[in-house]
Amino acid sequence: MSRRKSRAARLAALKTAAVLILVAVLVVVFLVVFRLRTVYVRGNMHNAPDEVTALLLERPCAENTILTKLLNTKRKIETPGFIESIDTEILGRDTLRVLVTERTFVGCVPAGAYWWYFDASGKVLANAPERTAGEYVPSVEGLTLRSDPEIGSYLPVMNTRMFSMLAMLRARVEMNPNVFPDKAVFDEEGNMSLIYGPVTVLMGNGEKMELRLKQLAGVIEELLGGAYEGTLHLENYDGSQAGLIFDKT
Repeated sequence: MSRRKSRAARLAALKTAAVLILVAVLVVVFLVVFRLRTVYVRGNMHNAPDEVTALLLERPCAENTILTKLLNTKRKIETPGFIESIDTEILGRDTLRVLVTERTFVGCVPAGAYWWYFDASGKVLANAPERTAGEYVPSVEGLTLRSDPEIGSYLPVMNTRMFSMLAMLRARVEMNPNVFPDKAVFDEEGNMSLIYGPVTVLMGNGEKMELRLKQLAGVIEELLGGAYEGTLHLENYDGSQAGLIFDKT
């Protein structure tokens, strides 16, 4: 090899080394300057903030603000649990805010040492040793479970129509929180009763359910505010009645 070619080869090697060193320095600066130090969590009701942060950092993000943002933008959570998805916002070079979207559960049942939460299809996707204050998920009683509930399986009940009834209740509660009951009780024929303290509302077996829930929304505040005790009969309500029947205790 001539002296000129040898010098050109050395210069090329030096340039390559310089580029690699520059890239390494930039990577280090990137990781140091944008090192994630603070995470704010919003929208979580059932999971503690540190649980959400652990979920956020389980991907190979090197605890870097920008990488964590890129890897957790509109991220769907596939594993069972209360969290359906998370999104992130950059508040500063070392600070992120996590926006949690929880799954929509229509009811929960006590069995063993846990409350088991199920969605509108009847699938059990989460459990907890106790209920969380402020959640719009009614406790459901009167069910006969054929086996113990399991995460990822459908609630083992004979009356599957109850799932759509509870889904309609959940939708009405989202429009009018006053409709949220202390509990929902099913009898052996699949009829649903909603309990509001001293007031019991008979809803029937699912027919005209949306109409009956709408009617309930119009009177429940008056019932609860008027210190009434007794039973409101909506199990046969179809919109043609001139008035409602309320049996005082």
